[in-house]
Amino acid sequence: MTTIQGFDFFKLTFDQNGAAVDAAELAGLLARANATKVTDVVLIAHGFRNDEADATKLYTNFLTTLRGHLGRPEFATVATRKFAIGGIYWPSKTFKEAGVDDPAPSGTRELRRDQHTLADAKARLQHLKKHDATPAQRKKLDHAIDLLPTLETDPDAQDEFVKDVLSLLDHSPVDATEGLPQIKKQSGSEILAKLDTPGATGTRGIGDVVGAIGGRVGQFLNLTTWYVMKDRSGTVGEKGVAEVVHELHSKQPAMKIHLVGHSLGGRLMASCARTLASAPVVHPDSLTLLEAAFSHFGFSPDNGHGKVGFFRDVVAKQVVKTLFLSTFSGQDTVVGHAYSIMSRLAGDNTREIGDANDEFGGIGRNGPLKTAEVSTTPLHAPGTPYAFKPAVINNLDGSGGLIKDHGDVTNAAVTYAFASAMART
Repeated sequence: MTTIQGFDFFKLTFDQNGAAVDAAELAGLLARANATKVTDVVLIAHGFRNDEADATKLYTNFLTTLRGHLGRPEFATVATRKFAIGGIYWPSKTFKEAGVDDPAPSGTRELRRDQHTLADAKARLQHLKKHDATPAQRKKLDHAIDLLPTLETDPDAQDEFVKDVLSLLDHSPVDATEGLPQIKKQSGSEILAKLDTPGATGTRGIGDVVGAIGGRVGQFLNLTTWYVMKDRSGTVGEKGVAEVVHELHSKQPAMKIHLVGHSLGGRLMASCARTLASAPVVHPDSLTLLEAAFSHFGFSPDNGHGKVGFFRDVVAKQVVKTLFLSTFSGQDTVVGHAYSIMSRLAGDNTREIGDANDEFGGIGRNGPLKTAEVSTTPLHAPGTPYAFKPAVINNLDGSGGLIKDHGDVTNAAVTYAFASAMART
């Protein structure tokens, strides 16, 4: 255990299968919660492309501004509670684009546009083979590496290459709102050709560059890595973090549990909540999604094509006991770019993409759509009270400056909203 801003902090580390890596830290949290009559446990998860230092910085900044609010008179009763913080550390892929080493000012590495080469692609395939593939998938990735020199001029080789790489996603959960089923229906040469075409307004996607085959392959590998991370975040949430919630609840049923997730950490916590909706049911006291990276139809009963959002049960079964918050911002270009490339490959390649009109847009960019149980309000500066509503997603619009980019989720406005939610529990 360490201490951050006076909060007892436990580092909860999970592997890619959702298994706890450091049993001592988890045991420490459970013992602390039981022995010292902790009233509130906050479990908070980082997003994609965060290494351990990035995640710790995110948690420190979040807890720093949160601590500052607890001295305000409106949070006097919250300040008397006894907190324990569980910082979730999961193996998000820090895929590295050529020439990009520095974190963005917000502490979140952006999905930047950079040059890619086939040599880069070979190195990245070898990394995926070593760290993310089953024995059967490793053979396919070896074949994909062998095909690299032929991709420039051979459409059949492109078809085989894309099929081999997508084998990494053979066991992905079926979610029609995230684009993967639509992408898998296309040939590899068709996919790589689309990655050579900008959107109607010049919108581009993950690490975008046109022309050379290396650029298209680089984008495709970025997209594949995104889906690998998306699946992994879900696994950690539903298997690892949900188990922690069950254990905490079994030791102290009256203790309040708050789930907070940023980016793909938002998907992790949504997956955790989805699991908690099934027997034995546990109702977390609050759920806060910060610029979450999953479909804006994730909570919808119907995305407009008869498809139910992957996390619909969280809303339909009223898993969250008191308050459910979710932030979004028009300035979140990371979620916008990530979903724009999915739209280009899975849907219409010519229209403007990434916004609320996009079939494959993201919740952190556009908020939850086609979902009746939503109450949208502007994110407030600290000091302005909220009229949060129960049994709905309190959708907080940070556009216009209060959430300046994808990683701007530890500022005083964001943590004031979280403290306001805790005060209602």
